[in-house]
Amino acid sequence: MLQENKLNVCLHSDSINDVVRQDKEVIDVLLQCSELKEFDFIATTTNSAVLTQLSSEIAQLRYEDKGEGRFVAHKQKKGIDQGWAGFHDAMPSSFFTHVFGYKEKSNEFQKIKNAFHDVLAFEAISRLNGEISLFVTQYSPLLKKSVWIQRRFNLKIVSFVQALEYMDLDLKRQNVYYVKPKVRETDGRAFHYWSLLRYLVPHFKEAWKVAVFGKSAIPNEPKITDTLSGLADRLQNALCASDRIAMEYMKQPINSTEWEILYHFNYFCLLATGVFDALAWLTVHRYSIPIRGVFDVSIRIKDSKSRGTKFVKAISQKNAQLASFIKKNQDLIKLFYPMRHSAQHREPVGGTLFEDVNEGWAASLVRIKNDALTAIQKIDTQKHPFSDWGSLNTWANLLEPYRFTRKGLRELLTFSNEYLNYLDFPSLITSPELNKEIASKSSKPIETCFIAKVYWKRDSNLPILFRTTH
Repeated sequence: MLQENKLNVCLHSDSINDVVRQDKEVIDVLLQCSELKEFDFIATTTNSAVLTQLSSEIAQLRYEDKGEGRFVAHKQKKGIDQGWAGFHDAMPSSFFTHVFGYKEKSNEFQKIKNAFHDVLAFEAISRLNGEISLFVTQYSPLLKKSVWIQRRFNLKIVSFVQALEYMDLDLKRQNVYYVKPKVRETDGRAFHYWSLLRYLVPHFKEAWKVAVFGKSAIPNEPKITDTLSGLADRLQNALCASDRIAMEYMKQPINSTEWEILYHFNYFCLLATGVFDALAWLTVHRYSIPIRGVFDVSIRIKDSKSRGTKFVKAISQKNAQLASFIKKNQDLIKLFYPMRHSAQHREPVGGTLFEDVNEGWAASLVRIKNDALTAIQKIDTQKHPFSDWGSLNTWANLLEPYRFTRKGLRELLTFSNEYLNYLDFPSLITSPELNKEIASKSSKPIETCFIAKVYWKRDSNLPILFRTTH
């Protein structure tokens, strides 16, 4: 049978060729994950030759049609049957035509029916041990109906990129971190987020090696190094906080998951505004900008007479392109401050357990104030049921924290990388000999978290994972 205490992962084999054509890195890394002992992989049968290309360690899912809607599913590895389970297809043809809109006897009708048999067979096999199971597919009709399917069957329907994120979070939940297949990170969480930061923000890596290996040649070196370190700490902690929220998002929504989410969400908002503060202070030290007091250092422009306006004007005298970049991104910079002020000076963001009875899903959401909602709506894009930034369409002041922190981090990381590029720390090293020395000391490639780097670079989120309890 499928392995207890392991995450069961079923590859929809008919989707693999599509993923290879669209994004080969995703399928390559997903197949590398099949080598990890924490997962139990199985692949559905297919007429394609793709099964012959998979590792022999990946079991195969086959099923026999016994007639009258009765089937028997088998899990086989290396030709040996490792277990079986029966399942019944009681769905009339009208089900597929009504739910998916395909005409009976059409190619798409037969395709969705075969895909559903794969889902039913995997659900029957995985049901026996009660563990969480992922059905991994790129077939859009299944992905679009994932919530509907999860209301009726005990498994999660995810895309190939979503599967990578789910598996990575499942490993982190067990405090397991891999650099690459079969090679764990010896310093666990600390090394993971440090290496992930340098991968996602390459201009930080450039600035850091200049500060560390070229410190004898740059002005204000101690302050620059300390501030870079502070920026790194904030971004790493924000990555960790977002992951902790995601891990709770993967659990059935109850009061304890809500409490954990709120704890990390309020901290995340404090960290986000701290990133802008660190970048502002880096600018002070990079260009030796004179200041009268610490409150004069801000890249947030409130109005034409604010401290931020005066500070950005001072930046423009040193780096006009950077000043223009800051002005262009004011909506992003201002977005996190209402929630930060609420957590720090008024009351932390609160939460609620929300159930959409009509669509049949449940999630832990946070309640935000009107000023926070207004800031988000300035740069948000509406989708159903959640916007890009996690706003719930039907309840304006409710926010889904997993989506918010994922979107927020992707924007923060991109903003920080571009900001550091404008600061151009490598240009401080004018000596060819020192440049060569720095290059030689920092030439070793970074060992990266091979799963996390793939899904963080792609604009993807986990789907809604839980059905209502009613």
